Amino acid sequence: MTMNVEALQIIELDAARAPAPMVDHYIELVRNSTGECAADVAEYAAALLLKLEHLASSQRAAAVDPSLPQVFLAPWLELTLASLKDAA
Repeated sequence: MTMNVEALQIIELDAARAPAPMVDHYIELVRNSTGECAADVAEYAAALLLKLEHLASSQRAAAVDPSLPQVFLAPWLELTLASLKDAA
């Protein structure tokens, strides 16, 4: 299937509300179709790829390194196991 501007616009509109796996699918779809389309469509596809990749990265949280100590918002508070059991 050759990509056209209308198809790219539909992808762009849908990606704004789409979950991360769907955005990943759109990225692959646009990447795979850029070689077989007109120059103006390829330019729009390249710009859309930037937008989709930014959207995909903003939907994912950075991985936590378990070797680093946990940082809390209120470091002056100390949580003990007994206080956690009492709260439950």
